[in-house]
Amino acid sequence: MKRKLVAAMMSAIMVASMAACGGTSNETTAATSAAQTTEAQTTAAAGNETTAAQTSAGGNGGVEVTSTDKVNIVWSHNAAESTSGHQMALKFKELTEERSNGNITVDIFSNGELGTVPENDQALREGTVHINSGTSGGLVDMSLSYFDAPNLVTNEEQFLEIFGRNTEMRAETESRYEALGMKVLSFVPIGFRVTSSNKEVRSYDDLKGLNIRTLENPVPIAYWSAWGANPTPISFSELYIALQQGLVEAQENTYDTIVASKLYEQQKYIINTNHVVMIGGVYMNLEFFNSLPADYQALLMDIWENDLDDLQYQMAQESNAAALKTMTDAGLEVIDLPESDLLKMREEGKPAYDLIRQSVGDELMDKLEAALGQ
Repeated sequence: MKRKLVAAMMSAIMVASMAACGGTSNETTAATSAAQTTEAQTTAAAGNETTAAQTSAGGNGGVEVTSTDKVNIVWSHNAAESTSGHQMALKFKELTEERSNGNITVDIFSNGELGTVPENDQALREGTVHINSGTSGGLVDMSLSYFDAPNLVTNEEQFLEIFGRNTEMRAETESRYEALGMKVLSFVPIGFRVTSSNKEVRSYDDLKGLNIRTLENPVPIAYWSAWGANPTPISFSELYIALQQGLVEAQENTYDTIVASKLYEQQKYIINTNHVVMIGGVYMNLEFFNSLPADYQALLMDIWENDLDDLQYQMAQESNAAALKTMTDAGLEVIDLPESDLLKMREEGKPAYDLIRQSVGDELMDKLEAALGQ
């Protein structure tokens, strides 16, 4: 991914990112990172005035916008306004309206104003909402449950090599989203799920008997059970109280989600199980996208590919680093499991992999294993 977009306003971005750590956020969007900067607009050659067409061109792709159709885009998400996810939506609004010469307008509804996560997901598929942002995996549809596979990759760079733009697995993923009526605008790793706990976990064997809250998703229930833990599905809105009252002693999320939702206040340890990569995905209703003029479609894709993807990735790194510092400053102990234990988690997570294969099909899993070099 390109890195040159990050320099211009990093201090302002950090303010937005740090603000996210103190607020609350829905689980599937809290970790969605964002920024408030953009690359300089395309200018004319030295000595020449900027033409109208050049003013319309945006990002590194230099998309020329000639359409004058009036279009309004409704983006609904469940992150708080203090979070970086909302700041990313605001930056998209700014760039889109500016580069379309005001012909495309964007209305943003934050903090679940238009509905819960499932309600917003349904509204996106029905087209009453045009853009939604969140994660991927079985919570969206079991045909995407390969993103829930435990310990699939060891770092985000490896994930990008497999699922970055213009890769075979990215094309396969976009095809599956389109089958669900969604156009993928952005698909960026925003951190790993780790385990926070009140039980000391220093090895794979220590996972046995761990009373952990999981997503209401059969795949994490399968891998936690395979590891000998006691997984309990609890809605995210009830998780803080469940930890506080001792109904569960552990949970799984990214660093910044743990801080943004103040879950760390009820925990003693952060165990870097790094078992699932979380995705900061942005999706548009496919029918709505296809109805737009071709230059508008190109403009939207250019903005994400050449301006916002890189910023989202970079700010996820910054946001998670800030969140980790918040937790260590609060007295939580961070535990790194041995690499051999992380490999064992993958090996022993076979029941989850079998469930995923049943849901997504042998062909895709064979492609994925080939991409991983297995």
